[in-house]
Amino acid sequence: MRSDIGSNGRGIAYRGVSYDTGSNFETGQGELSRMVWDKARMVDEVGAIAEQLHCNAITVYGSDLTRLAETAAAAAERGLHVWLQPRLLDRPQQEILDHLAEAARVAERLREQGASIAVMAGSEHLVVTPGIVPGEAYHERLANLFPDVAHNFLVPTGTIDMAEANKRLNEFLGSVVRVVREQFGGPVTYSAPPFEDVDWSQFDFIALAYLYSYHPTRQGYVDELTAYHSWELPILVAEFGTASYAGAVERGIMCFDVVDRAKPQPTVLDGYVRDERVQADFYLRMLETFEQAGVVGVSPFEFIHPTHPHSDDPAFDLDIASTSIVKTIRDRYDDPASGYHWEPKESFRAIAEYYAAARTRETEPTKGSGR
Repeated sequence: MRSDIGSNGRGIAYRGVSYDTGSNFETGQGELSRMVWDKARMVDEVGAIAEQLHCNAITVYGSDLTRLAETAAAAAERGLHVWLQPRLLDRPQQEILDHLAEAARVAERLREQGASIAVMAGSEHLVVTPGIVPGEAYHERLANLFPDVAHNFLVPTGTIDMAEANKRLNEFLGSVVRVVREQFGGPVTYSAPPFEDVDWSQFDFIALAYLYSYHPTRQGYVDELTAYHSWELPILVAEFGTASYAGAVERGIMCFDVVDRAKPQPTVLDGYVRDERVQADFYLRMLETFEQAGVVGVSPFEFIHPTHPHSDDPAFDLDIASTSIVKTIRDRYDDPASGYHWEPKESFRAIAEYYAAARTRETEPTKGSGR
């Protein structure tokens, strides 16, 4: 099927944020990236996304299917459009396909109950899925994909033939689409970084993981996005973000790579100083750019990142290496299982104002409407 998602003629139609329900990243802080989890906390956070951030959409991602289902349902009850994105890293391809099929069944149940929902069948499979490019773990594959980028800790271990890698990727995506569509009757997409050469003809719209792109000018982003219009599909920017220190934007996806995790207590490298304005300015600049480029949806990455807690001690302020728009403040900083609360960063407030203004424009009568 083809999606009926499209521009409303008044800017970006789907204004969301990415929300991690717990993914099996290697964080050293438990099996999932969110150790502290309960339904009431999630419902409160989804409520803040709808009411305080003024979103009308949300990207719900993670590895635990129960959490995905509960969060998607809570978002749908708030009237949010849901992009459901199951993620499973460093697992055999068949296990990933089985996981996607189960998530598609979750999405279909919600769709049948009236939810506005689409399945985003994973993200960045060249990075997170074994067997497509060299590398035992996702961080090794990431380093291999960017061998010429300045790394602080990631070390390339192999070389990649991108033509062959993209051929294998599209073969895998063919299987992905098949298993999802067997279970789900709504729109299907996939979140791809610009270096993946995806055959978009098998999807209902294009979704881009834009954490990987850096251009020194706005026109560079617009030109890159414009090339995707040749597919004649609506375009969603499924992920974009940066961290909160000077120089983070220019580092692109490697903005997180400023923390020494070999120490008993992870420590921010010398020379990186917290600057929330850097992040806020980036988000605003990119929202304006994406609107200019004619995308139908955006999803800043991401709402919260509890594995990167804030500290008043700059050496331990891991939040500066996070792309999240709120900072996590743990009750006990050195305990990942500790309770926490969150506080909005400058980027949260900037996005909220932008989204609120967009909603106002959307509801204003058009000239000549007679109203």
